[in-house]
Amino acid sequence: MKFTVAQADLAKGLARVISVVPSKSTLPVLSNVMLKAQDGFLTLTATDLDVSITTKIQVDVKQPGSITVPSKPLNDLVKSLPNIPLEVSADAQFKFFVHCDNEEYRIPGESDDDYPSLPTVDEKGSLTIEAKQLSRMIGKTIFAVSNDQLRPALTGVLFQIHGSEFRLVATDGHRLGKMVCTKFETTIKEKTNVIVPTKALSEVAKDTKDATKIIFGQNHICFDMGDTQLFGRILDENYPDYERVIPGDNNKKLTVDAATLVEKVRRASIFANPITHQIRLAMDKDGARISAEDVDGGGKGSNQIKAEYDGDALQIGYNAQLLLSALNNIDTQDVVIAYKGPTTAGVITPSHQLEHENQMMLVMPVRLND
Repeated sequence: MKFTVAQADLAKGLARVISVVPSKSTLPVLSNVMLKAQDGFLTLTATDLDVSITTKIQVDVKQPGSITVPSKPLNDLVKSLPNIPLEVSADAQFKFFVHCDNEEYRIPGESDDDYPSLPTVDEKGSLTIEAKQLSRMIGKTIFAVSNDQLRPALTGVLFQIHGSEFRLVATDGHRLGKMVCTKFETTIKEKTNVIVPTKALSEVAKDTKDATKIIFGQNHICFDMGDTQLFGRILDENYPDYERVIPGDNNKKLTVDAATLVEKVRRASIFANPITHQIRLAMDKDGARISAEDVDGGGKGSNQIKAEYDGDALQIGYNAQLLLSALNNIDTQDVVIAYKGPTTAGVITPSHQLEHENQMMLVMPVRLND
């Protein structure tokens, strides 16, 4: 194998795939990146068996071939080199060479014979959406994913196609994030539910150019982003009926400056119990008051916040950290929280929705210690 490539292009290609490489694995070859030079392109591939990613860059191929190379020394080397053409080659003993100016470097590689093949996706249907929109939807839901491996369904994000809506939903049982988009194209006619692992989505969210085609298979999902394709193993679990926890008939509504609410919640939480992080949000016609008290430690604090409130006076308890995780995903100046009562989750939304989009979040209340 022999090719010439611009340092910046090779560095960009490696950066696109290297985060998929596992830090630890029982299969040493997974610590490598596979490189294949053919037909004017270099294809770089990485996998941890659950998530696989492949991307291609233009190179001047002198001799086609393939090899796997340890990802860390390769990436560290390429990042450190100047942005000039690199002469890259590999010999029959799988020694990998990089030449530039008067410098020469050698990394011991391996054959790609034992490197896992990319998954085959038996396409059941596809959906195409603007990459920027998909990235936004992922970013506004992934915060609510659970880390509890005893509830595997909640460790991924639900992709749901329902009529004219494409939905992403995540919940850990204490909070929920839901994004709906109505601007997409799909070949899928029936209602579809697929749970996608977060590691795959963290990679997909990095792409914000052009359109992304999502190909749904039986066991895998593929995100086709042009020069880059990412494959994720679908979580074979049943997602809970999230819609039943979304309260209706919310006859109380708080409208407040989002940045100010975040600031006041964060400040009050300094005085909350360090284990429960409990704060109290009291609302009435005069606005809202946020307070916290650590009975064991003796600390106590409260602050008033200017707000519009419509409804009967209400007091509700929150875990401040969970509430902040939701509020930090509001992009509008004001945030709206609609309530039914002190024991039901408030429906958190931006003050206005973007075209073709609907965002909502829930944070479950905690019992107040009166």
